[in-house]
Amino acid sequence: MKVIKPINIDDSNLLSSTIPEPDSSAGEVEWTAGTYGKGVRRVVSSEHKVYEVVADPDTTDDPGTGAAASPQTWVEVGPTNKYAMFDNVNSTTSNGDDIVVELKTGFVATGLAGFNITASSINITCVSAVDGEVYNIDIDMIDNSAVVDWLTYFTEPFVITDQFIFTDIPAYSDLTTTVTFTGVSASVGTLINGKVVDLGVAQYGTSWQGLDFSKKERDQFGNVVIKPGLTADRLDYDVTAERDRFPSLKRELRSLVGIPTVWIGNPDKPNDGTATFGYYVDNQINISNPALLDLTITVESFT
Repeated sequence: MKVIKPINIDDSNLLSSTIPEPDSSAGEVEWTAGTYGKGVRRVVSSEHKVYEVVADPDTTDDPGTGAAASPQTWVEVGPTNKYAMFDNVNSTTSNGDDIVVELKTGFVATGLAGFNITASSINITCVSAVDGEVYNIDIDMIDNSAVVDWLTYFTEPFVITDQFIFTDIPAYSDLTTTVTFTGVSASVGTLINGKVVDLGVAQYGTSWQGLDFSKKERDQFGNVVIKPGLTADRLDYDVTAERDRFPSLKRELRSLVGIPTVWIGNPDKPNDGTATFGYYVDNQINISNPALLDLTITVESFT
């Protein structure tokens, strides 16, 4: 089992993006001094944030001042469309045709993953300042996991997968990584680049549970009224590791508290359903015998 600990993406390591800021196609408008009525949204590109007016009926405050005021006149809504793929909200998407982003973290980052993606294909190219191109891979987003025989080959619907995970990016600290999402109205929920950490070997017994945040209520006649909500994954990983790794695994798990992380149950087949982007809610390490540790790690994904 492996995890990818994300590196924060900001002006220092996002070299370029085909999504502009502000993005007029997403309805974004840059803030300028003036009077704004309740409900109006404006972008502050220097902060890569979207703000909304909550003052009633209006305000002349700038968004930063208004968000810090008491009572608030502005509130922060979220990241701009350009930076939405680098936040922790998996349902936040960046839209555009053939999205291309260039990253240069300045650290050894051997993991790259994307979730909640709409694209027909993806290309990842890594170039070292010293050695040139060291990694180039094309990803076909077609999911054929339901095709198990000739009947399903002809009858199963055409399905596009919405994620990719790689833990074999070459270990260079000077890489420029270019990720190209190809497709009409391509979108990216989350893009993570970071350090890969090995926690052990996930065992049979690892389980998945779907979390449903919709509301179900019965009216006065007994009819069920469903208010749709988001969904999330809950994975219980059963992991085995060497006994000598006890101190380092404790440190690693402590360092992941509250950290959005990519959890990969089967690194050899990362799209087998045991991978998710989320945070761990519980863990336990049992010293089973002089040679082995048994770890139980419960993870909940972002919606």
